[in-house]
Amino acid sequence: MRFAAIALIALCASSVQAAVINIKPSLVKVFDAAFNDITSTAIDGINGNSLFLNPDAAGGTYTLQVDLSFTIGDLQPTELGFGNAAFNIGLDGQMTQSAAAPGWNPESGKTVDKNGAAPGGIVDKWADNGDYGVSGDLQGMVIGTDPPGFGPVDIDPRRAFGKNGDEYFGTVFLDFPGVAGSTGGIYIEGAGGSTYDANNKLVAAGTTVTGGALNFQLIPEPSSAVLMGLSGILVVACGRRLRC
Repeated sequence: MRFAAIALIALCASSVQAAVINIKPSLVKVFDAAFNDITSTAIDGINGNSLFLNPDAAGGTYTLQVDLSFTIGDLQPTELGFGNAAFNIGLDGQMTQSAAAPGWNPESGKTVDKNGAAPGGIVDKWADNGDYGVSGDLQGMVIGTDPPGFGPVDIDPRRAFGKNGDEYFGTVFLDFPGVAGSTGGIYIEGAGGSTYDANNKLVAAGTTVTGGALNFQLIPEPSSAVLMGLSGILVVACGRRLRC
């Protein structure tokens, strides 16, 4: 499945109108150097896709937990749902991979029931979910389902992934200096994707993958940005559109 999925992703034809897969990074937690959860005190505010954090009085390092999820839209009549997507994760400024938990942390051990009350329906949620480039470089990432193995329509939950809201699929942990004036960010670059058709076959023609971005800045005093509570931590990031 893995190699077939990656090969099909490369067959995109940008001239064909087709589905849009949007991959979004969302900040969910902030930890101090001892890995204590300091989310409620570290986050000061948000303005667009820019997040403002309060500096650490001791000048330590923050570890940010950033979850990735996707939605899919603009499906054409022959496109029934999400097949797979290829993307890269980029870091800029003073943002680095976490020293304690580097690399990609895929959603793992998660299963779905593809055929309801019938026996033998428990299967892995994801057929592909990993860094298939150089190990640990967060490049050449692939997230994918297994359409040939799908269960009945309206029963297998994989058929609806990303259609009605964000579908979580993994996490990255990032280190960021807890010093006033520090700046950095994470961004997603789309590299192609596919949907599946009525024959449960992957269809890559024209599929567009967009990637969101988050920018971070540590400020010495509370910012004038709109303060957000814990219930508003999940960020709808702006997207950058890329086609194969």
